[in-house]
Amino acid sequence: MLEAYIGKARGGRVVQTLFLEAEVLEELRRRAQAEGLGFQAFGGLPLALRRVAVLYPPQVPEVSDPTVVLYLPSLEEAEAMEARLRAGVEPGLVGDLEPTEGGFLLAVLPKALPALQALGVEARPASPDQLPQAHERVRSVVVPSLRVDVVGARGFGVSRSYFAQGVRAGKVRLRGRVALAKDELQEGDLMLAEGLGSLLVRRVLGQTKRGNVKLELEVKR
Repeated sequence: MLEAYIGKARGGRVVQTLFLEAEVLEELRRRAQAEGLGFQAFGGLPLALRRVAVLYPPQVPEVSDPTVVLYLPSLEEAEAMEARLRAGVEPGLVGDLEPTEGGFLLAVLPKALPALQALGVEARPASPDQLPQAHERVRSVVVPSLRVDVVGARGFGVSRSYFAQGVRAGKVRLRGRVALAKDELQEGDLMLAEGLGSLLVRRVLGQTKRGNVKLELEVKR
């Protein structure tokens, strides 16, 4: 799949992928740069983990963001909404789902809109006031556990395996010492990750019905 994207861009075309996981994006970025191709990734949301890549030949000066951010008014738990989306929308058309006041923000490609309508999911373009700005640092996230590798990956918007590599290399510190992947974060903890920044657990907001944990994080990159 990645080689097909590279081949099309090498032939002079601007190529857009579907939403890809962080590890796949990093591999695609390395291959694109090795070929002398331009590469940009768009996730719609500042801390997005899943992103759409756009590859382009050197003669193309710039490319546009193909993603759309929708506001989904809902009282559902995040896990329930994610399950609905997985059941009815092609995975590559949907990016990150982020809790917000009164519902969720969802990054999508425009082709996802008919499927959302068929599912009966109320969705409308997010207003400028609802969209988080790149400089905003505070985010509410839902994670399956408070482990350093889990929270760090979600907070910094990287893959868990990538963040775990940094932990194993001794590049992550917690409570004045080198952190272990299995260490659990607590409210008020400040985690420092070399090359990524700092992450403060401002509040533990409680558990979801499925046992996941809601956190309010402050991330500085």
